[in-house]
Amino acid sequence: MKFAINSLLIASAVAATVNADVWKITSLDKGTRDNTCSRQVQACQNNCGGPSLAPMAFCNSTTMAWGCGCLNNTPNMEVWNWPVPAADCSGSLNACKNNCSAKDNASACFVNCTNTHMCNTEDAPVSYTSSSDVSIAPKYVGPAVSYKGDKLGDLNDGNNRDGLTPSPSHSGSSNPKSESDGSQKGASDSINSATRFQLTSAAVLAAFAAAVSF
Repeated sequence: MKFAINSLLIASAVAATVNADVWKITSLDKGTRDNTCSRQVQACQNNCGGPSLAPMAFCNSTTMAWGCGCLNNTPNMEVWNWPVPAADCSGSLNACKNNCSAKDNASACFVNCTNTHMCNTEDAPVSYTSSSDVSIAPKYVGPAVSYKGDKLGDLNDGNNRDGLTPSPSHSGSSNPKSESDGSQKGASDSINSATRFQLTSAAVLAAFAAAVSF
């Protein structure tokens, strides 16, 4: 009888683990991913002053890797407000709340979810969705820290963060924004020399073609 009860408890624990929500932004349906990526690119272009001034505005709706780099300025939109990181936070929050049903104290779990997922603020958990290139998939999961640099509690979104510790830049009052906003900074930092050369060459060729046609 004791063996049967223990087996039942183990089975229940396994079922709870299997059924737990594991959040990953790529689990969003295609329509939502396409829409979020479209808003991400548009936000970057607007922030840069227009599409022609945002040569590094990208978002891969399959991997949700995103980045933003302006030609003449540094993107100044707070990273927690970019569409992709905001959607990542919202999805993690929903998974956290859904997973509270398996906790002994669901009400306390709900409160914890709210406290660790203050989306669209500097207290939101860092989103590991940015990338240096549209073809490079993001990390998705990293240490549970806020953009303000504070270590957060259990995000309870099904992701295993055991052994993941914040780097020195993610501790204390330091701001990890520069490492997580996907920005290739300003004309001096935002575009590498090869890209800048390509853009300059294109402009020279266009000017030459205009002069010849004239």
